[in-house]
Amino acid sequence: MRDILALANKYGSWTRNMQYAGDLAALLDASLTGIYVSGPVPPAGAPTVYPELYNWTANVVREAVEAEPLFCNWANGLGIKHAHWQVAEGSVEMVLAHASNWQDVLVLEAGKNSLWGSAQTLGKILITSGLPCIVVPEKLHPNANPDAIAIAWNGSTESMRAVHAALPLLRKAGRVILLYGERALPFSSLAWQPPLDVEQYLTRHDIKFTKRLFDASGDVAGAKLLRTADKAQANLLVMGGYGRSRFSEWMLGGATLHILEHSKIPVLMRH
Repeated sequence: MRDILALANKYGSWTRNMQYAGDLAALLDASLTGIYVSGPVPPAGAPTVYPELYNWTANVVREAVEAEPLFCNWANGLGIKHAHWQVAEGSVEMVLAHASNWQDVLVLEAGKNSLWGSAQTLGKILITSGLPCIVVPEKLHPNANPDAIAIAWNGSTESMRAVHAALPLLRKAGRVILLYGERALPFSSLAWQPPLDVEQYLTRHDIKFTKRLFDASGDVAGAKLLRTADKAQANLLVMGGYGRSRFSEWMLGGATLHILEHSKIPVLMRH
């Protein structure tokens, strides 16, 4: 995680996800880019047809651009050597999908009071950004240095990607708890002998861990997972962002949406 991107819901003061991203960048000696999205570009002819809308949008963009020194001074105060502030106009999903091409992880905020914090919007960003996303609850008091990380593992492609993305944080964790659920059957013609083993992978990277069996069956899998992570006193959950089916990647499953809506700790997800 050398390049961290964080979505700013406002400028001048920094939301929970921005604070978390700043602490994370300082912890990992990474660069930090804050990005503010003002919304769709006004249509052609807007200055004459919709003068009030055009002027309002132009003022928002101007004020957001002028917030760059505030952001850079704040980031430098955290010990971040390379900080960059970006303002864009357009749909948030398209903006982040483009900006993510030079980044390693995207930090978002969940919550009813967050501009882009609904589970549905976060799910779309998770799918379209192409990045692992750390979703931070808006009421969290950020602590980017994880004392304990819980990994939700079921052998799926998504969970493999999530574990790989989380390696820099797993190396710094005081404890790693592997929540071992029912193995997902891969939608693939490939057969592995022996099966790909997350325990061997973690051991190869010198990550010590404990195991807990986790029952992920049923319609309340998301709630079960959050309760299990809470009992393990984890302050970061690592998991795949799962769709309802292999043929329906644009719809996240109920467990994933539940966690996006209800998690009280940051969640690192990878689709």
